[in-house]
Amino acid sequence: MKKILILILFLLFGWAGSTWFIGNETESLLKSYLDNSKKAYAEMGMKANFEIKDYKKSFLKSTAKTVISFSTGDPELDELFKNIQFNNTITHGPLLWANGKLAFGTAHIHSTLDMEALEAETREILKRIFADKNPLNSHLTFGIDETVDYELVIPEIAIKETMSQLMIKDGISLSGTMDKNTLMGTVKGTVGAIEIKDDGLLVKTALSTLDIDMQGMIAGQMLGTAHFSTPSITIEGKAIPPLSFGIELSSDAKKEGDEGLNSAIQLIASNIKAPIDVSTIKFDLTFKELQIKGLEQLAAIQKDLEQLQSNAFNTDMSEEEQDAAMNKLQNLPNIMLSAIQNIFKQDKTAINLKLDIASQQGNALLDINTRYTGNGANFTLEELSTNTLATLLKVIEGKIDFSSPKAMLANTPAMFLMPSLIKEGVIAEDSDSYRLNVLFNKNAITLNNKPISVEEFAQLLNPLGVGASQNEPADAEELDQSELPPALLEEELSKQSTEKTVEETEQPIEQEKTE
Repeated sequence: MKKILILILFLLFGWAGSTWFIGNETESLLKSYLDNSKKAYAEMGMKANFEIKDYKKSFLKSTAKTVISFSTGDPELDELFKNIQFNNTITHGPLLWANGKLAFGTAHIHSTLDMEALEAETREILKRIFADKNPLNSHLTFGIDETVDYELVIPEIAIKETMSQLMIKDGISLSGTMDKNTLMGTVKGTVGAIEIKDDGLLVKTALSTLDIDMQGMIAGQMLGTAHFSTPSITIEGKAIPPLSFGIELSSDAKKEGDEGLNSAIQLIASNIKAPIDVSTIKFDLTFKELQIKGLEQLAAIQKDLEQLQSNAFNTDMSEEEQDAAMNKLQNLPNIMLSAIQNIFKQDKTAINLKLDIASQQGNALLDINTRYTGNGANFTLEELSTNTLATLLKVIEGKIDFSSPKAMLANTPAMFLMPSLIKEGVIAEDSDSYRLNVLFNKNAITLNNKPISVEEFAQLLNPLGVGASQNEPADAEELDQSELPPALLEEELSKQSTEKTVEETEQPIEQEKTE
């Protein structure tokens, strides 16, 4: 019995000692966490400032207030996101009663928005929106290691005005585990069913889910995977037919060696119910070996743009500072072109796009594959702006494949263009489908298995050139209007109508002069 009592006393004193020690460290722990948050926001291109005040320490718990401000460059938004204050209750470890359950760690921090620190009008608005519940509850549990478990809860939202309404049933909930230094880690969350009403328009979504694994940041680009899913979105309105579909959005980004970045984005719209015959749309976009150096340069340019935007609201700038900002703005296009060129690596960087549209009539498929073959400095901004296609063909190679059942396009606006596109050789056809195949490599282009010059291909891409002669343009009066595409036909009819109106207007004037 004596040994058991000694053991219990030892454990109690050990717990008390560790609790006292951790209690002394929690203020520096909180400060370190806020400093790391500031750095993490900066890496994502956001400016934030965190401040601790009114820190009061006791044996088992401490309390503190944190003040957060965000800087966007817009004075109105900066004023809105200025000095947002939170109340924090800090429980000292190693034994924690955290968010209704026993945990083991260094500290647990429960944070809520400080409603009393808000202006009276703002406080009353938030009370109506959140039905007297605190708009934000967060729980952070710091482990003995470098990890932090967290949970963030925003309650149900209801915004009601005369002609509009926004509701998020069951609110928003996020949870996961992150590194306390980098703030990278996992995010699992739900967004409650949303309902938006606005002047006869009704938009509804089912409960949505979010799953993210953040492994790092490069030039504002998150490394890792993300997946967002909404099984049902419905749109109804007086002037539009009903529409419903589900959405899944996924992304995956990871480093390729020390200098490259691979990235993929996928968007799937499924269970589509709409006036058109489409059941599923699948879109894939992949980037291979984008160069981190160029991405970082673009991120720096973005910061410069934000600074220029912020300076635009600064009335205290000297004339020299204004001239310097103007020079930087004028040189920005060339600087941006240089950064873009540094994103690509010769014979390595590739961009691929795939689009698959499914219907009862079959699938329409578009597949674009491109690879960068230039050296990063063999074209200028002037060349790109004056002769875009020829300039791009100097530095990229690839192919474009398109196919679609004829029946799928039968009742779509695309059918108005098909006769001209087929006549010009842009689209090939067989008994039941349309096809397009383009191969391009170093100024050599093959269109549907036939060689074509860059100039001819550029003319075919020009909407006003479709259906027109490749030699001298035909006189407007000699054009067969039945062969004109809608855009050119509308222009021709408008021109003729204008000429007729001018003639009718001028005739009485001439007669009056004669009299």
